[in-house]
Amino acid sequence: MTLARRRVLKFAMASTALATLSACGAGNMGGMAGGLMGGGGGKSWGEIAKSFKNLMNQAVAGVAETQESIAMLADALGLKQEAATLRGEAKNIREKGTSFAASDLDESVNVTNDGLGRISDKLAQAKTLNAGEKQKIGEAMANYAPAALKVGLAAVDAALAISDASSAGTPTPADGMEIIGLAKDIPTKGPAIVKFAKLSIQGFKDLRAIANENDIAVPATDELDALSI
Repeated sequence: MTLARRRVLKFAMASTALATLSACGAGNMGGMAGGLMGGGGGKSWGEIAKSFKNLMNQAVAGVAETQESIAMLADALGLKQEAATLRGEAKNIREKGTSFAASDLDESVNVTNDGLGRISDKLAQAKTLNAGEKQKIGEAMANYAPAALKVGLAAVDAALAISDASSAGTPTPADGMEIIGLAKDIPTKGPAIVKFAKLSIQGFKDLRAIANENDIAVPATDELDALSI
């Protein structure tokens, strides 16, 4: 296993700690997030639910676009099976939309992590890339950056939703069944979105470093670099 791939796998192993938060419930998770982010802002469940629905839509698009962009990289490096698997995961999350389960994103993390590792290995060894191959890789990286930013911004909002939920109390039947359902989703889907976003952003940065070593042009990514999750 090369150093490039170990970096990706080590990051994914560390990020699995987020998954254990889902067992803590919204209150405990919100307490953890609140300690980091200053607590909730006293929002109503109606506001929290609306925000969470919006961020889930953004997360679905960001996850799918990220996987499709990584599939482009895999194709450019001749990794056809990895590309097909990534596109299959992207199709799955698009079809499920906001009804996705945290386990769906866990599987997306596994597939994306594996794809990133194999791409890192292949790219690190590709000392004789021709101009056409470099162009394809550069184009894929240009697609990857905004996709990772999209899911990253959704992750920031997910962390805020966790914090807001902790200070909103427990929703009642008067709030409506949809809000009660979303309240149950926040402790599981929220951390799953954050987990995927962290992997995607770190994966982009690792690949960018390798691309730069191979004289592959990667567009400026100031917004992505400034994002802190």
